[in-house]
Amino acid sequence: MTRVGDEAAARGAPLPRVPGGFAAVVSTHALLHGTQAEIAAHLVRVAESLEPGGLFYAVFASTRDRRFGRGRRIARYTFAAEGGDEAGVAHTFFTRSRLRALLGKRFTLESLEERDAGDVAGRWAHPSAPLTGAVHWFAVASKS
Repeated sequence: MTRVGDEAAARGAPLPRVPGGFAAVVSTHALLHGTQAEIAAHLVRVAESLEPGGLFYAVFASTRDRRFGRGRRIARYTFAAEGGDEAGVAHTFFTRSRLRALLGKRFTLESLEERDAGDVAGRWAHPSAPLTGAVHWFAVASKS
């Protein structure tokens, strides 16, 4: 997870290169965090690690999330919380069309659903306060 101004974290890659192809990749939190450029780079690594036709299950932040537009603005759709469990952590939020365009560069989108994520985020991810008003995109795609 990249914290704004934390160069050591920015150099780390949550999706390291691994040999061989995978039939599927699941990402529940990694693609909620970072700038759009970082997320796009992670998607390249996911596509490289999947076998042709391999499935990709991922979660992304929606612009309907209550945190959209709050905190320190990094870019038009990217903000870093100024307090709480994720202080300084960049989050990029997507509209349906922006996410479809980003995924469409390397994947065939099978389904894209926008849901309230408060019940599925869990207290382990946000121990100091329950996550309320979180809206995430749940995507299923296959490697093009």
